[in-house]
Amino acid sequence: MRSDRRERRSPLGLGPLETAIMQVLWEAGGWLTVRDIRDRMDYAPVAYTTVAKVTSILYEKDLLVRHLGERGGKRGPSAWWYRAARPMSEQIGELIVKLLDYSPNPDATLDYALAARRTSSKPQPLPQSQPNHPESAL
Repeated sequence: MRSDRRERRSPLGLGPLETAIMQVLWEAGGWLTVRDIRDRMDYAPVAYTTVAKVTSILYEKDLLVRHLGERGGKRGPSAWWYRAARPMSEQIGELIVKLLDYSPNPDATLDYALAARRTSSKPQPLPQSQPNHPESAL
């Protein structure tokens, strides 16, 4: 049975392991190898090959950029070095833009979200965008 931690998805639509990898790269702010990523993850122990595969998937999703380079003074073949394609703030901003595209009133939706963020009390509900909303006639 999987733990709740492994079953939750992030608001960015990423799985828990993808999120853990992205967090490491966002916090690092630079280039890391798969081994570096694995060593820095705040996540249950995961096989190197699993981290390598998921990192490659994140690259294919255009969330990471990579280059082939030396292994930081270690002997052996070259290694892939990864970094986040965008800072976390830009990635989250893009998600917000996509969500606002679904709102009939993006400005009011954004105002509501900002008000909810600024206060610990529950903000007032958004006014209905249509005065003749079927529920208002009840």
